Amino acid sequence: MLVDQFGRLKALNPAFFFEYEVDEVGTLIRLFWTDASSRKNYGHFSDVVSFDSTYITNQYEYTFAPFTGVNHHMQSVFFGAGFLLHETEESYIWLFRSFLRAMCGIAPRVIITDECVRMKNAIEKILPNTTHRLCMWHIMEKVPGKVRPELRNDLVFYDRLKHCVWNSETPAEFEDRWQPFIIEFQLEDHEWFAKRYKLRATWIPAYFMDIHLAGLLRTTSISESANSFFKRFIRRKLTFVEFWLRFDTALKCQRQSELIADNTSEYTTSELLTSWEIERQGRALFTHEVFELFQAQVLAARDDCDVQQTENREGIKIMFVSDQYKKIREVCYDTTSMTAKCSCKLFESKGIVCRHIIRVLRGAKINELPSLYILKRWQKNCKRDIVYDGEGNVLEENLTDQVDIVVKRKIVAVRDKLEDLIQKSKRSMEGIEFLHNSLCGIELGLAQLVSTVPCNTQENEESCIGSVIPKDVTILTPKDINARGTCSRIKGHRDGARSGSGEKRRPGIHQKVARKCSICKEMAFHDARTCSKKQKTKQ
Repeated sequence: MLVDQFGRLKALNPAFFFEYEVDEVGTLIRLFWTDASSRKNYGHFSDVVSFDSTYITNQYEYTFAPFTGVNHHMQSVFFGAGFLLHETEESYIWLFRSFLRAMCGIAPRVIITDECVRMKNAIEKILPNTTHRLCMWHIMEKVPGKVRPELRNDLVFYDRLKHCVWNSETPAEFEDRWQPFIIEFQLEDHEWFAKRYKLRATWIPAYFMDIHLAGLLRTTSISESANSFFKRFIRRKLTFVEFWLRFDTALKCQRQSELIADNTSEYTTSELLTSWEIERQGRALFTHEVFELFQAQVLAARDDCDVQQTENREGIKIMFVSDQYKKIREVCYDTTSMTAKCSCKLFESKGIVCRHIIRVLRGAKINELPSLYILKRWQKNCKRDIVYDGEGNVLEENLTDQVDIVVKRKIVAVRDKLEDLIQKSKRSMEGIEFLHNSLCGIELGLAQLVSTVPCNTQENEESCIGSVIPKDVTILTPKDINARGTCSRIKGHRDGARSGSGEKRRPGIHQKVARKCSICKEMAFHDARTCSKKQKTKQ
């Protein structure tokens, strides 16, 4: 039924894309889908993609694997998703190929995932030119379980580790900090830390500073944020069609939030905190969320940055700028193109021009941002450009059946006319009687035109879902499943302390509590079903 529903959506709008595979006995093993809106969003925000395969949303134990990005409001944006029965390298290869086909062969610049060898191998084969980054948060969360007991609660250890991982801005700086850290805490022979060091180029931020927008996502938090949002609508013990109905509603809510943010950015004005023209320009161009980040850089440029020294090298000005962190940044300013590059690399990694460059531009009497620093993806009107599919067709979001449109318009017109007649006739009993008799006459005439067959439960379900329950099922679900739910159990009296004792229940041990039996009227460890007096009465 889910595949039939996807087929119906594709018939309504050819821009809807889906693919699936079954095994030799007909069991569904892989499925991928995306709609026109998601494909358009990818056309605008394909720089960075977060891929998460840690979420199970159905009673068949399929893994739900969504592709998520960041839009111009710094919100999660859905690109597409798949269901995988088995998380094998072959399954990931198939899924990434389907994703590329849907997105006209355009691969993301950066993809961030959890640490998984099968996923890594699939990305290397299907997305060879895409920078693969591992989620830092998942790696750092494993540290307490990997170190010896005396380090688990050592705050100095964690401070040194975070300073080395998060605050290193170049690979050389990371190397200089890592080795002393390892020696200080006697981790030279630690296998897990040795493996993380070998993988340093895939998760340490210092190795991604030169990659365009790679710093926009350092963890899969954008995927987890989206999953958390979808989880408000979706529970694990669902059939596929139930999942789709809830997921479609959640997706509409996500897109409604984007429309609200669009409206807010377009028709409200942020407050200016300086008299600089560059800030006024940013307010006019950027969405509120991005402008807030840009405005913070403008304020820091005004209040905290000073040019300490200037050197000239073949038409390039090298300016050394200090900031509130007491760190000297090197800004290379090209006087011909009026562009600058800063050693902090904020613009390269996140697409927001830094305070040091703003200070240099201000000193050069340049009151507006050069076009180089105005990324299309951060602008209010970034989604006005037309996006085409692989065959050159415009991706339209709201293609619908014209017959359905005509019918809906007629229904609205009939409802409005009937409401008008009720308002006119309700002032007199004669008018109400005339309207009632007229409607009864219409009902008799309508019965001759349209056969009235009462709808059963199945027909109601089919009408709600939008597809017909098939008689011959050719796409099967797995037979051996464990349909566990994810709803949190409501806590009861057994979860708290024993009455009058203050002793808390030990985890995993269910303690019996005496209850009043309705048969013998005694406080005992049985109920009316197992009471001995009930058995005697029966005899």
